[in-house]
Amino acid sequence: MILHILTKAPDSIVATQMQQAIGGQDAVLLIEEAVTAALDPSWQAWQQCQSRIFLLSEDLIRGFASIATDNELPTLEMDGFVALTEQYEKTVTWY
Repeated sequence: MILHILTKAPDSIVATQMQQAIGGQDAVLLIEEAVTAALDPSWQAWQQCQSRIFLLSEDLIRGFASIATDNELPTLEMDGFVALTEQYEKTVTWY
């Protein structure tokens, strides 16, 4: 079980590489530029990971937070981020 932390936009090559590496029990945390995935609810990773993909709420700029809420996208506070890293055996950050 791996926690994948994506820092780049969902249309980046890095995001595509991450999607190819995700296993069936892995989770994804979107931070920094990656939270722009809230703007694209049809992004393939939303279907690929379903309930195992999260947005770091601290990185959701005004406006993105309401989009995430409207699309029922799960968000985490920093404490949730730390708890998530503790649940997974390994963490991989995609830059």
